Amino acid sequence: MVRIRLSSLTNAQVGQRESVGLNLGQFSLEDLSVAYLKGVLQFTRVANGILAEGTLKAAVETECTRCLEPFFAPVVVELEGLIGLPGAPLSPERPVRVTEDGWADLAPLIREYLWLALPSSPLCSPTCAGLCPQCGGNLNRGECTCSGQGPVDPRWAILQTLLDGE
Repeated sequence: MVRIRLSSLTNAQVGQRESVGLNLGQFSLEDLSVAYLKGVLQFTRVANGILAEGTLKAAVETECTRCLEPFFAPVVVELEGLIGLPGAPLSPERPVRVTEDGWADLAPLIREYLWLALPSSPLCSPTCAGLCPQCGGNLNRGECTCSGQGPVDPRWAILQTLLDGE
């Protein structure tokens, strides 16, 4: 949960603003594990709710596409979302609203933006060696112990005679 108290803006005039700094340590957002979340959010009272805007930096756990090891990928998100006033209906377009006691849980909004910010092919390191194509061993942990010679497809076996002849 990422709860922010917004009671001062629920009954405020349109245009009133408030800034809130975030500096959170490790936490979970449903199916995401976050190492940290930092940034400043600007909340502005608008006619039909409260507009949240800001830049957030985070590290989100994901899996390397080369070695399949989990790691925390740094991401930067430009967040912008409308928060409903107390009693407003929730929808996929507006997953957050202020409760009757003045608090808003921004977790659904932040979770959505973090998922969108994750790279499509994350790498734990630019020099990640990946997995051995024969035995599947992680080449980042050292040399592979397999011979490197897997079974040869019989359709290509005739080409092996060319290599053996050299």
